[in-house]
Amino acid sequence: MISLLILSHSPKIADGVRDFALQMTGETNIVAIGGTKTGAFGTDYDRTFEAMLRAAEQGEVICLADMGSARLTGQMAREALDDELRKHVFLCDAALVEGALIAAIAIAAEHSAKETLEQLQEYMLPKND
Repeated sequence: MISLLILSHSPKIADGVRDFALQMTGETNIVAIGGTKTGAFGTDYDRTFEAMLRAAEQGEVICLADMGSARLTGQMAREALDDELRKHVFLCDAALVEGALIAAIAIAAEHSAKETLEQLQEYMLPKND
């Protein structure tokens, strides 16, 4: 199974992107992590790690983030996974909304993670590293 992990600084954005993708695809495994534990704007490493771990234990994971520290939090969570699970988690720099929709459709159509990531290449954002 492939899971889609949505990371955002905003709980409403994360949930909205998840809801939008589910409207288009139905029963796809999409997990939204937005904001802090208290619901404030920001990112939450613990929630991100737990969601990523649960998803990786079930199969491959494609992770999309809205910007900066959400992406960094995703990277840190991925690095904290054991080597075997880490191989199945892919961080993608595609635009959040467009990427989530394209990924959800590809996953629902039973494309592999590799095929899904190839489709997301068209929606990649420039890196500011």
